[in-house]
Amino acid sequence: MPDTVIPETTTLLTIKAAAEVTGLSEHTLRAWERRYELLAPQRTASGYRLYDRQTLARVRAMQELVQAGWSPKSAAAELLRRPPPLGDVTDSSAELIEAAAAMDAASIHRIVTESFGAAAFETVVDDWMLPALARLGQAWADGKVTVAGEHLVADALMRRLAAAYDSVRRGQGGPPVLIGAPPGVDHQLGLLAFAVACRRAGLATVYLGAKVPLPAWRDAALRTRAFAVVTSVPQRRDSERVTRVAAQLESLPEVSVWVGGRFQHLVPAPARTLGHLIGPAARTLAASRHG
Repeated sequence: MPDTVIPETTTLLTIKAAAEVTGLSEHTLRAWERRYELLAPQRTASGYRLYDRQTLARVRAMQELVQAGWSPKSAAAELLRRPPPLGDVTDSSAELIEAAAAMDAASIHRIVTESFGAAAFETVVDDWMLPALARLGQAWADGKVTVAGEHLVADALMRRLAAAYDSVRRGQGGPPVLIGAPPGVDHQLGLLAFAVACRRAGLATVYLGAKVPLPAWRDAALRTRAFAVVTSVPQRRDSERVTRVAAQLESLPEVSVWVGGRFQHLVPAPARTLGHLIGPAARTLAASRHG
């Protein structure tokens, strides 16, 4: 499939942003493109790769198969036999960024509401929300959106996710999973989205929020009789913080520690990685509980 030359100003994900969204390295993205005919990111006039929603959907589909035990070669062959993943979610990231730049809270609310109403929750989070946040971060880095504009979007998404969390039945009983961010980490949109997906998968959950102090993890696990703890490593420096969280729980062998986020692979065993897709990760955790 030939690359398409598009203008430099088109709002798409660079390979760096695509790597951040998917949790894959830039090297892996290039290798999958080079070795298989599955991926064909668009190109700017200067030759830089740009990933649209359909290409990202193919990357995610391949990730899911590889995580399920397929070799990359067989996963690519399988996906080439399937229709292209068009998705059901309207790609409104560009409109969202424009609204954030204009500090247009009403438009941000409308875009978020329409996007979450377009498909299943897990599909919206994996195929729209997380890529949109990566693009928003890139727009901030480029000076197109202020910190205040970013906060407007984050607040709208937090309110939407909190409403979704409260609207889902509280699981099927039994020990819960504790979900929260490690000490010093504010990022919690992905964690709250994961908490919603866990409830939708039938798990009881206790959501702890951001910046959970180290002693609080063990105390909460004991008080709730949790079967698992889930936290995240959004940035490389956070891996040490999560490692300390896991150490707090070492004396509780009945509590498994699971880690998400881009740099989850930096946390040593016995912590387990969840992968980079909200839906499959929630199902993996549910299977560990009921298996």
